[in-house]
Amino acid sequence: MSTNFMPGQIIKHYGVYRCSCGNHEFFGVSGRVFPRPHCAEGAWEMKHRSREEKFF
Repeated sequence: MSTNFMPGQIIKHYGVYRCSCGNHEFFGVSGRVFPRPHCAEGAWEMKHRSREEKFF
């Protein structure tokens, strides 16, 4: 089951998100918001979840 994320929604998990059209992906960082989808009817889906790293 894939969850679709809307633009402006807060990213909660590090990981790779792909547009539902499959032509664009980006690396999401928690605390930021999702950008506009790659295409008009697209939505973001999580493809790979990464372990969150903390840097000091």
